[in-house]
Amino acid sequence: MPLAVIAGPTGVGKSDLALRLAERVGGEIVNYDSIQIYRRFNIGSAKPTESARRRVPHHLFDVLEADQEFNAADYSRMARPVCDDILARGGTPILVGGTFFYLRALLSGLPEMPGRDESIRARLRSIAERKGGSERLHRWLSKIDPQSGKRIAPADRHRVERAIEVWIISGRPISEWEPPTAAAAEEIPAVKIALTLERSQLTAALDQRVEEMYASGLVEETKRLLAMYSRSARPFGAIGYREAAAVVAGELDLESAVTETKRRTRAYAKRQMTWLRAEHNVHWIDAADGEKSFAAALRLIEGES
Repeated sequence: MPLAVIAGPTGVGKSDLALRLAERVGGEIVNYDSIQIYRRFNIGSAKPTESARRRVPHHLFDVLEADQEFNAADYSRMARPVCDDILARGGTPILVGGTFFYLRALLSGLPEMPGRDESIRARLRSIAERKGGSERLHRWLSKIDPQSGKRIAPADRHRVERAIEVWIISGRPISEWEPPTAAAAEEIPAVKIALTLERSQLTAALDQRVEEMYASGLVEETKRLLAMYSRSARPFGAIGYREAAAVVAGELDLESAVTETKRRTRAYAKRQMTWLRAEHNVHWIDAADGEKSFAAALRLIEGES
């Protein structure tokens, strides 16, 4: 039996569908969301509730501290044995999340790039933490690897540092280490199901989700997390957490934070759809009717068993 993948833009109902499917087919949920993997980042990542996790086994949630470095290659190395174990026990791994590069790394593999070098990381981090340091590092990246300089935003400190680190260690730009594309052969078979909604419905769902996150205490959660971790920790750059951190720091008022979070969430959903449309062998299902989408997804999974 192959893996089952539930994909789609953020807020479309992937987690709910995955949970129902897991209960029906004897499946177990495997996370491929890059923020849900961190402990304590719950509200802003829309992490499954404790009651949901008691219904079926959940894997790769809450496995990292916010200050731990982690990338797609790390995810692939961690997720493969989890999926193998579920299959060996006769279960169905049901992957659900929104970080599609993690998913592609798992299914297709990644090139063996140089590993991390903590001394280089420390030097780069010391530069980044100075005034204007992030901009300086990005200018450096743009000189040694113009392609990555265009692709990686100056504010994405972790990816900028990683790209420079790879260049220092290997002498080759990170853009020359070819990542898997949508056309890459998949090493692990999977039934890929993507949920979709009409644009106005999705926009309304996303706006409501953002409002509920703030109403549920996103700013308060972020304040507690900032007392534990540096604001430069990777999860604080995520949608919602970046804006909530700015509220805590007095840089944004609440209304502006909600507005900006909605804007970034819509943009992210658009990027996710662009990514998915480029993928091969994806079964698209309209998520407007929950019962019909469940029945359609179940047929696809059971048809492969």
